[in-house]
Amino acid sequence: MAVSCLTAVVSLGQSTVSFDEEHVKENFKQHITTLASDEFEGREAGTEGEQKAYTYISEQYEEVGMTPKGTDGFLQPFPFTASGKATDKNAFKVNKKKFSLKEDFYPLQYSHNGTAKGKAVKAGFGIIAPGHNDYADADDVKGKIIVLEYGNPDGMHPHSRLAEFSDHATRIDSAISKGAVAVVFINSDEETDNPKFRYSNRVTAKDIPVMFATGDAAKAINKKNELTISLTSEIIREERAGHNVIGFIDNGAENTVVIGAHYDHLGYGDEGSLYRGKKAIHNGADDNASGVAVMIELARVLKNSGLKANNYMTIAFSAEEKGLLGSSFFVKNPTIELDKINYMMNMDMVGRIDEKEPVLIINGVGTSEEWAKTLETNKVDGLRFKTTESGVGPSDHTSFYLKSIPVMHFFSGTHSEYHKPTDDEELINYNGQADVMTVMLSVIEDMNDNDKLVFIKTKDSENKNAPRFKVTLGVVPDYAFDGQGMRIDGVSDDRPAQKAGMVAGDVVTALGAYEVNDMMSYMKALSKFSKGDTTTVKFNRDGESQEAEITF
Repeated sequence: MAVSCLTAVVSLGQSTVSFDEEHVKENFKQHITTLASDEFEGREAGTEGEQKAYTYISEQYEEVGMTPKGTDGFLQPFPFTASGKATDKNAFKVNKKKFSLKEDFYPLQYSHNGTAKGKAVKAGFGIIAPGHNDYADADDVKGKIIVLEYGNPDGMHPHSRLAEFSDHATRIDSAISKGAVAVVFINSDEETDNPKFRYSNRVTAKDIPVMFATGDAAKAINKKNELTISLTSEIIREERAGHNVIGFIDNGAENTVVIGAHYDHLGYGDEGSLYRGKKAIHNGADDNASGVAVMIELARVLKNSGLKANNYMTIAFSAEEKGLLGSSFFVKNPTIELDKINYMMNMDMVGRIDEKEPVLIINGVGTSEEWAKTLETNKVDGLRFKTTESGVGPSDHTSFYLKSIPVMHFFSGTHSEYHKPTDDEELINYNGQADVMTVMLSVIEDMNDNDKLVFIKTKDSENKNAPRFKVTLGVVPDYAFDGQGMRIDGVSDDRPAQKAGMVAGDVVTALGAYEVNDMMSYMKALSKFSKGDTTTVKFNRDGESQEAEITF
């Protein structure tokens, strides 16, 4: 599908690259209208919608004049597990009594398919940590089935002294290392939610069956100390193929700049959706047809520009929504040498710059000493930058950062349509999107005369140590807001904030006795509460302070 021709104006004497903004915005609109149409059915990885999307993107690459750099033309296929379903072959017996799937037991997402039978040994929470060993009083567990409490002796909260040792994968690994043939979790703590009867592609199955016993099965386990458990676990995991779309502009340079954006979205919803209504197509106009549109048009300008100090590679990633699977696969199976990548620029949601308060969020600024300097000299009138240093975040630049490559991530902020069927083309701010492209092109131009950038590892502890919490207000925070408090960009239906009468634009200033000054203090405040707790929320609306009662 052809797009209107774009005029790239190059003045090598002044090293200035510009573009015809009106033509670019027309092209943006065509890309987004196409990718976010119902015909593409939400572009979920491994579906027919993904195939239509990668076909369209490949056609655009070809029209730009790019060289295919995948393993199959422009495409780089990769396998992934799409979903899982527990079959009726699952079985669970305590001594000779049989129990019912889902009502009394179900395999957990860590579970290996197989059958196990043996004496049950209770080993508390199964946690091994400095000064704490739940196996100290347990009998020899080799060849036996370990029964563990699902919760944590200090409670499932980030302030537990055992928090870093109590994730369930670690506990299962400990049981395996001691020779257990299966693990059965039970939950005796009313403050801890039971695990979900759902299977995520983001969790790798362990080498033994792992069950959760509830209802009558849990009662039977708790009733006797001497018992034998026999079980069968079978989860049918659907294997699919995702496809990265990779184009290359070969300038004969030693190093390459990677420009990326994921093109997949949520299909008809399911895991990841914030929508509570009937099944519906999630078109993902902003997330992330907007980023793909900018990536294509950047390639069009760069192909015809005088910026030849680097080669350019564009990668439309698939399965980002399923856990950065496409970008992770690429960096493990690169189609160019990773040490020849100069830097990586990632776009994820760049189509909703706020017209009243235009802010562009740029993450990863600490991954090269050059980033802060170039952003200071390449500003767009009326557009304010909000930067963070960390190279780690919930998008594809993280995969490159973890390979010691300088990164920048461009993001226009969340909104009430995020991960909902209402993220549609007509809400895109094309003027703001053109501003994002201007900033990126200016940075690329500024780096054209530089040597290969030196990578800097950023302090990512704030990400790893961010407070964990068991409750939520049910809101989408405005990450571009840097005033006092936490401003709400969207409110989810039938969640605590909506029930309390809160709306988009409200600025939360306190939860109970805990002040909220920014996102971190907001998360810390949430971590103080448990499901069922009632407290007050203070917030500002249109400059007036208000207070409401809220129940988590």
